[in-house]
Amino acid sequence: MEKSQTIIPNLIAGRAQNKGIPADSALPAVVFYNLSDLLGCPIRYEDEARPFARLYDIGGSTATAYPLAIALELTPRKGRLHTFVPWNAVLSMTVTETVVRRITEPAPTADFWARRDVLDDQVVDVSGAQVVRVNDVHLIYSDNKLIFGHVEIGLRGILRRLRFEKTVNFLTQWLFDYTIKDSFVTWRHIQVMSPGGVPGGLRVDKLSDRLADIHPAELADILEQLGVKDRQALFNSMTVETAADALEEVTPEYQRTLVSHGEPGRVADILEEMPADEAAEVLRDLGPDAQNIISRMEGDAASEVKTLLSHKEESAGGVMDSNCIEAQLGDTVASILERIPKLTETVEVYNLIYIVDENRVLKGVLSLRELFRASPMAPLEGLVSHELITVHPETRLKDVAREFAKYGFQAVPVVNDDGVLQGVVRYDSVLSHLADFLND
Repeated sequence: MEKSQTIIPNLIAGRAQNKGIPADSALPAVVFYNLSDLLGCPIRYEDEARPFARLYDIGGSTATAYPLAIALELTPRKGRLHTFVPWNAVLSMTVTETVVRRITEPAPTADFWARRDVLDDQVVDVSGAQVVRVNDVHLIYSDNKLIFGHVEIGLRGILRRLRFEKTVNFLTQWLFDYTIKDSFVTWRHIQVMSPGGVPGGLRVDKLSDRLADIHPAELADILEQLGVKDRQALFNSMTVETAADALEEVTPEYQRTLVSHGEPGRVADILEEMPADEAAEVLRDLGPDAQNIISRMEGDAASEVKTLLSHKEESAGGVMDSNCIEAQLGDTVASILERIPKLTETVEVYNLIYIVDENRVLKGVLSLRELFRASPMAPLEGLVSHELITVHPETRLKDVAREFAKYGFQAVPVVNDDGVLQGVVRYDSVLSHLADFLND
């Protein structure tokens, strides 16, 4: 959150710099308005003394970080149909009246309307990674331009609109020696949720890039705070990679909602970006929709998810990761070190190398640390530990957790009855799933 005054010195300094004059020279006045003070104010033509309408709304353009007002919506004195005028018809604006000239030019289409889309509505505060309710809008009027500067999200905005601001401020100051402070979010950090009066119509064209900079856990918080339509619109606006990160963080209830309301092909792409056990967890309770999505996933990813879903949710096979680094006893240290960088995008456990024979029967385990210490041309046979601790695909997660607690492993291999490597279970996967069971 930033104080409203911060934009004004910047505005003055920037204008002075552009004109090559000192910042303290004579410049057009800068006036700070609250939207609530402007709404309902009389509108008159320059050549008439009597107002012909009242201000109903102000439309803005998002072409700049701080939007410019480009149109006014007016309530006429006679008749019920609202009229629109372009901002370039405005000659002056104060909280007592706005003077316009007669103009035949139609008003441009606004990207959003302050009253309809912002006031009393939710906006996304990208800097604070939260959804906030707007109680007022702060505008800056200078050089006959009206700029959207901040949104007021605190109590003071509500009190102002109820006309209690002065009274409540006096009482709190008198009784508690406390002044209610403004609480602002600068406009360049927010995103209008329902522009153009379209219910649930999240404006997303410039938001997707900014969402990528937000931590996935904070994105999940934003998604869970929104209504159904806005939540889905925001999720659909994310890149596949960002959506995958966010989907991992939201609770299972919201995961099911987002996936079931998404386009199956895109959902399949998102799930492919997620670890297979997380993707399987999302799909596990979807019913017939799950099969439709899996059928659109690429072969390897679909096969891995199907394998996980074939096991019980609370078993090692239900959360294991089949992508791990495998090698054979005859491989050299150098050959493995050469392969590791190419595997980092698909392998979740890359600090352990699992040694298998030609039938993928697990023969030993080698840590990355031991690999780095060895001579590059040394064969793996002399480095591998053959004392294996493994679990079966049907081993319960509680028992897997005991193995982790007992041996301090970060991952444990999963083998079938014949000793064939099926995958690995990561420590964090077990903890995450056990936490879900406890919450249930």
